[in-house]
Amino acid sequence: MAPLLPPVGTEMFRRFTPASLEEIQRKHEAEAKQQQIRKDKNIKIAKKYLPKPAGDLEDGQPLPLFYGDRAQEFLNIPLEDMDPFYQSHKTFIVLSKGKIIYRFNAEPACYLLSPFNSLRIFSIRILIHSLFSFFIMAAILTDCVFMTMSDPPAWSKTVEYVVMVIYTFEVIVKVLSRGFCVGDFTYLRNPWNWLEFMVINMIYLAEFTLFRDVSALRPFRVLRVLKIITVFSGLRTIFSAVIQSVKKLRDVMILTFFFLSIFALIGLQLFMGNLRQKCVITSSYNRNLSEGAFNISSHENNSSDFDFNTHVNNPDNYYHLPGHLDALLCGNSSDAGTCPEGYMCLKAGRNPNYGYTSYDSFSWAFLSLFRLMTQDFWENLFHLTLRAAGKTYTIFFVVVIFLGSFYLMNLILAVVAVAYAEQNRANIAKAKQREREYARILKELKEREEKMVKRAAPLEKNGSASHEDDNTRDDLEDDQRPRSSRWFIFADTFLKWDCCGCWRRLKKLLHTVVMDAFVDVAITMCIVLYTVLMA
Repeated sequence: MAPLLPPVGTEMFRRFTPASLEEIQRKHEAEAKQQQIRKDKNIKIAKKYLPKPAGDLEDGQPLPLFYGDRAQEFLNIPLEDMDPFYQSHKTFIVLSKGKIIYRFNAEPACYLLSPFNSLRIFSIRILIHSLFSFFIMAAILTDCVFMTMSDPPAWSKTVEYVVMVIYTFEVIVKVLSRGFCVGDFTYLRNPWNWLEFMVINMIYLAEFTLFRDVSALRPFRVLRVLKIITVFSGLRTIFSAVIQSVKKLRDVMILTFFFLSIFALIGLQLFMGNLRQKCVITSSYNRNLSEGAFNISSHENNSSDFDFNTHVNNPDNYYHLPGHLDALLCGNSSDAGTCPEGYMCLKAGRNPNYGYTSYDSFSWAFLSLFRLMTQDFWENLFHLTLRAAGKTYTIFFVVVIFLGSFYLMNLILAVVAVAYAEQNRANIAKAKQREREYARILKELKEREEKMVKRAAPLEKNGSASHEDDNTRDDLEDDQRPRSSRWFIFADTFLKWDCCGCWRRLKKLLHTVVMDAFVDVAITMCIVLYTVLMA
């Protein structure tokens, strides 16, 4: 923690000057020489011993509280990087009005604009201003509103062009302030900007090229909504947490795919073609065939009068239950569904549900098993299969439902819950570690203050010096408190009355009532009863 301790006074914030850039270049060359020496001597350093960036001074993080209010006079101007890890890297930082750290590359942006260029500094000030984010957010929401209109007004195209100009302006500001892609902390080095850059390219591709009338590009307009993620850091954090939880699901996804594949193959072997078995009306031709009165000569003589394939594949000859779109399925096994009198069970026509429900190939069987696992109208598939194949195959659905729907789905939820729990534990551990680091830094600052007081104050004024030292400690401790001082004033004024004995007894009584477990049970019962009465 020693390297992170800020120096006494305002030396912790130093303006970024050409001399600073020369010093960084000197340190960078010295570090490169050391790396070359280690490489020549085949000296390898374990990854855990390599220097790492300070988590509290990362790009986009608020300035730690122990830096106090000294940063107010250094806002919106380039400063030397305070992170020891970047002291040999060509970077500099800028603090926004909310004391948020923004880290930039010190190389010339687009090979033209140095860190001291007035245009680049102006672009940086626009980029880090809070109103800029709200302005972009308003443009995104306006674009979303017009995208939802089924019959937009005639002037909506003008609004679309204005929004497109705003998006382009945002990209230009970011490129001018950060650079395009060469070096760390440039525009395209941030993965969140890839989505933004792709959206801008799709907009121009759809508007000003030969592809403007291609319907396949229209769905890409919806990607503009995803720019909301790139605007707010909180949404980026949540999205990153979701991605981390998805990584934990890799093994579960493999197990689920293996399970579905196995049962899809079983379903393919058991039920292939069964869902095409329908009740087809019998004709005199088919009736003679079933009675054994059929012969080849009669077939040759009557072939012009009757076409078997046409008769079987004619949907008008199928038996339909009232109100049902698909024909009644049947089977030829003893426990399968039967046809009414005058109809025969034949394999003809398409599969149910417009041909999307079947086991006729591995892909269709896999889709049907996925439908069972997710329980998406699965009872319809269950009834269709049992009527066509027989009730004996109920055991197949019991196994799939228990293993797929109950076990695997809950396993997926459990993995996601564990991933979030691990992330929460990591955040808590990080917060505790940060508190310990702050405590060490605060202790070191107090020791520095004590040494300064002892050096400056005469021996006869030790008492007053210690009193001032205590005040300094209190001020430093107050710096650790959140900046929402109005809430602290409100709490101190209205919630911390200890002057009256009656008031203390009332608070003790209320505390006993509120903390009692039966109070929670009673409130829960009231909510349940209220819900039942509303229903």
